[in-house]
Amino acid sequence: MKLKYLLITVFLTFTWNFSNAQSLKSDSLFVPPTVKQYQFNLEKPVLKIENLRYDQTGEPIRGKLSIDGTKVIMDNYKKGLKVKMDVIYADGTKEEIKKSSCYIDPVRYDL
Repeated sequence: MKLKYLLITVFLTFTWNFSNAQSLKSDSLFVPPTVKQYQFNLEKPVLKIENLRYDQTGEPIRGKLSIDGTKVIMDNYKKGLKVKMDVIYADGTKEEIKKSSCYIDPVRYDL
C-alpha cells in the first residue's frame, strides 16, 4: 500500500514539473531585456512614413524607415500594442497602414 502511494506521488511530481517546464509565462524568455528597437515589414516599398503611432491611444512612436523602404524600425516600442501610420508610395499615393503586434519583431544585430 505504501509503495502504491509512493509511486503515485513520484508520478504526480514528475508530471507537474514537466508541465510547468513546458509552459511559456512570457516572451521575456526569448527577448533579451536590452532590446530597444522593434521592426515590421511592409507589403511593398515606401518612400516616406508619417504619423507613426499606437492604434488605440494615438501616442506617437519614434521610428524610421529602412534605407530600402521595406521595413519600419521603432525605438522603445511597447510590446503587445498595435501600430498605425500613414505611408507615401513612389507614385505619390497615400495610405494608412495598421500592424498587429504579432507582426512586430525585435531587431537583431548579428555579427
